[in-house]
Amino acid sequence: MTMYSTGQKASCSKTITETDFVLFAGLSGDFNPIHIDHEYAKKTRFNQRIAHGLLTSSLLSQLLG
Repeated sequence: MTMYSTGQKASCSKTITETDFVLFAGLSGDFNPIHIDHEYAKKTRFNQRIAHGLLTSSLLSQLLG
């Protein structure tokens, strides 16, 4: 088991791809247009699609192991 201590830092990066959006929507059943519809998302305060919250949370799980 990996041990972590206060003050340690870790980082990673991942570009969320079109494939990630589509696969996660299918897996989760979340087809909210903010995640999958470019035109809809442009009209929101975000001005673009946003990744599913659980998709981004899964990246944290990957980082921590």
